[in-house]
Amino acid sequence: MKKVLNLFIVIMLLIITLGCQAHNHEFVNGTCSCGERDGITFKVVFKDFDGTILKEEFVEKNNSASAPNDPKRDGYSFIGWDQDFTNILADLEVNAKYQPMEHTVSFYDFYGNLLKEEKVFTGDSATAPTLPDVPYHTFKEWDIDFSNVDFSMTVRPLYTYNGETQDMETANYWIQELSKKHDINKIIMTSDEIEAFNESVYSDYLSTEVVDVLKLEKTVTDTYVLNMINAYSNMSKYPVYDDATKKQLTTSQKTEILNNRNLENIPSTIEVKFGIIVDFAAMRSYPTNQYSNDYYMDRFQETALNVGEVVAVYHESSCGNWYFVQAENYNGWVEKKFIATAPFDVISNFAKNEERLVVISDMITIEDAKVRMGQSFPLLESSSDSYKILFPVRLEDGTLLLKEVEVKNSLDFNVGYLEYNYVNLMTQAFKLLGIDYSWGDKFITGRDCSSTMNAIYRSFGFVMPRNTSNQLAIPTYGKKVNGLSPTSLKKYEPGTMIFTKSHVMLYIGDDENGKPYLLHNTTSNNGECIIQSLISYGGNNMIAVLRPYNVE
Repeated sequence: MKKVLNLFIVIMLLIITLGCQAHNHEFVNGTCSCGERDGITFKVVFKDFDGTILKEEFVEKNNSASAPNDPKRDGYSFIGWDQDFTNILADLEVNAKYQPMEHTVSFYDFYGNLLKEEKVFTGDSATAPTLPDVPYHTFKEWDIDFSNVDFSMTVRPLYTYNGETQDMETANYWIQELSKKHDINKIIMTSDEIEAFNESVYSDYLSTEVVDVLKLEKTVTDTYVLNMINAYSNMSKYPVYDDATKKQLTTSQKTEILNNRNLENIPSTIEVKFGIIVDFAAMRSYPTNQYSNDYYMDRFQETALNVGEVVAVYHESSCGNWYFVQAENYNGWVEKKFIATAPFDVISNFAKNEERLVVISDMITIEDAKVRMGQSFPLLESSSDSYKILFPVRLEDGTLLLKEVEVKNSLDFNVGYLEYNYVNLMTQAFKLLGIDYSWGDKFITGRDCSSTMNAIYRSFGFVMPRNTSNQLAIPTYGKKVNGLSPTSLKKYEPGTMIFTKSHVMLYIGDDENGKPYLLHNTTSNNGECIIQSLISYGGNNMIAVLRPYNVE
């Protein structure tokens, strides 16, 4: 009987133990924990989006589970759990819930300009914008995949360069090289921005020596004019020679030149006359064509004035053949035969006419007059094959006739100033490559270094001082430097003018090997406009730069 009882007890304990284990209860010292609790326990499992178990927990009936730390998933935001895990009544699986994040996909063009920004949710694809054409380059692919987006990204296009082999001494070579880094058709400065540059030039006469002739006083004193005339005092600094015989002048002959200035007959009050230059004209230190120092480096040659320039006329020489005048960027003596005078309002209307035809070739002949790059004339009519302009002509009595002249539609002209971009800048600059060096523009077939820069930029409507010392001093845009290396030069844009103490050059960009080059008109070698690497020229003597672009 006792054996039967013991067997019964063992069987009952086994049944209780198996029942506890089946319900996840503990069996301690022969007693099931269910006998010590109000309810049974259940298993709660927390899983991530991919089935990974984040946490397992046993929870008593009617109690709550404790969630793990919020999980993370690339490209998605965690927004909670898919099951309520309070008041647990059975085993439970709880899964993490996510929603796609919003990402910004930014598309840029070849030159780093933002083309498009698009908001895209994780897993979606962005839509590429239409790419602008890049000269001398063929689009290959985008640098990053923007399908199935799962992070914010910047997307840039990749191109294959397909430029043709060009001679370095052509504009096309440099246009192609510039296209690798710059949008060669992008406007560097608008007409309004160029006007702001010009106002900066006009704003500081002491630095630039540039005036708006139409804004000059119409009545001046003898002292005012005498000071300008007497500013030229180099008569005895160099030997002076007869222009015809090439023989050196005597002291008395030099005195005759000084006397021809007619200083004793300057009235105390002067009513200023205004005129227009009607042909290429030399501006001289004195009323003479005799030369000082050297025929080709004539120190009496100050500059040359071009057809269409406006001048204020202050005084007349004793011989009656010369006027002392103020032009936009210089004053001096000019032969009367090159100036036609007219009432101020006629001169003003001619100069201010907004519709203009601009000469963009190195030089062209109109009505037997030599007209050089950058000069412009009022445009009256245009057709497919010709233009009609107002052109200044001097009558026998010295007065002005504004003649209607028809010129052929050709590459010599542009309606209005050229757009200031790299294609046009290089094109204009290389039109002057190879022209002779001519001190003070004494010879119409040549230019000096600063005049070369002046002509290029005049094509775009820039007003430039005449001399290098004044060009580098333009407020805001001029900047002093202490030498330039190939590395330090590259922080400036192509088109920057580079100065030594007595010379100016144009930075035209870098060759295919990354070597910076300059274009300049120089007395060296054959005395002509050339291109030269900065390394070859040497950068130690560079003292300033002029930046004809928006300076931040």
